[in-house]
Amino acid sequence: MREAARRNGSIERRDRASGRLHHPQPAPAIPAPRDPQTPTSEWDQALLSDPALTGLSPHQLHHLAQALASEGDTQRGRPPRLAFPEQVLATVLHLRVALAAEPLAVLFGSSRTAMHRTLLKIRRLLETHSIVIPPATTPPTTLAALQARVIAQSSHPNSKIKTTR
Repeated sequence: MREAARRNGSIERRDRASGRLHHPQPAPAIPAPRDPQTPTSEWDQALLSDPALTGLSPHQLHHLAQALASEGDTQRGRPPRLAFPEQVLATVLHLRVALAAEPLAVLFGSSRTAMHRTLLKIRRLLETHSIVIPPATTPPTTLAALQARVIAQSSHPNSKIKTTR
């Protein structure tokens, strides 16, 4: 019987106290390790600052980062993973196309927690300076490219771009 159990992949167990043989149980299936997701070669980080997504020209985006930098680009403790202009860009994308922190963290190579802190900090700075980033009236077509990037970079293949609206 043990050989038959071994051949069909089941496990035979004996109770230690009573010595009775338990019915064979199928061996648990061990999933094959997934191949790591590699970024697609056609990804261009500059797509994140595309005026269709941000609603701002590169010059306006640079000017916005400079205007906020005097108060927001302070170094306390460990240096941030994202440079200050990238923090501003992430917040503009968050406000403009309602991207949630999780996909933004994937796109910028940051943690979700750090992205939450970044969004909070830059939103406060924008409020202090009375700067309003209006939401896009229609979703830009470039969101599809960002969706593909999030899926390629994410550890969860079913991840989709999550919005806050």
